[in-house]
Amino acid sequence: MKRKITILAGLLLITSVVWFLVLAQKSGQILETIFLDVGQGDSILIKTPQNQSILIDGGPNNKVLEKLGKYIFSIPKKIDVVILTHPHADHVTGLIEVLKRYSVGLVVINGAYLKTDNYNQFVSAVKNNGARVLIAQVGEAIHFSKDLEFDIIAAPGSDSGVTNDNDANETSIVGKLIYKDFSMMFMGDAPATIENKILVYGDGLKSDIIKVGHHGSKYSSFINFLSAVAPKAGIIEVAEKNIYNLPSPAALSRFAFLGINVFETGERGDIRILSDGFTTNIFTER
Repeated sequence: MKRKITILAGLLLITSVVWFLVLAQKSGQILETIFLDVGQGDSILIKTPQNQSILIDGGPNNKVLEKLGKYIFSIPKKIDVVILTHPHADHVTGLIEVLKRYSVGLVVINGAYLKTDNYNQFVSAVKNNGARVLIAQVGEAIHFSKDLEFDIIAAPGSDSGVTNDNDANETSIVGKLIYKDFSMMFMGDAPATIENKILVYGDGLKSDIIKVGHHGSKYSSFINFLSAVAPKAGIIEVAEKNIYNLPSPAALSRFAFLGINVFETGERGDIRILSDGFTTNIFTER
């Protein structure tokens, strides 16, 4: 079956957005993914058709708390699964306060330990929260329903133990979320070395959307990998006018060469993707 992805942006399309949200409420079959605009870092909230919530990374600060307040309405405050792709500060910092304020069912980590205050605070927060902990292993899948699962494509940190700051990106969990005929690839900060290793999955990499690796760094998102994934759109979580000058022109040129639409949180604000498993809409705050 041919999938349809419609790209929406801004207030001019508010009628379409409201219409789609009404369909979501009526059908109860909509997967909602929100790439949160938290500055220079990653944080992604996924809301399943079964009213489960998944948070992938927490960004570089506590802005994630404000964002979660907009999208999670459960009382008491609850997140079913938290996934930390790797222990860098721009992914882990916001999770510390999240774990203090939300009941969390499961925390998924890559097994790599980084000797920083941020990561130590995260470990303590997990213990105090009482959440179950899973060290991700390649080939595992977290099943949310018969139609929805999160597959672990790469988890090099599971064998690495203590890591250093320079190598932490290479320990990123890479996962593929599959909902019926729709799929998204989440790259963490995985560099080209990880991309090349997972090319062995072949057609199993194909995804409709890709969360672009390492904020659009020139060291990720190479042509051979993007061609294998063949996404319709790429989402880059990045601060506007950041000091790292990300995304890099080199990476953006690869997406342009392949005709892949790119959306940046720094430019667009929160980026929301709604899918019933066959038809997908993307829309943004601005």
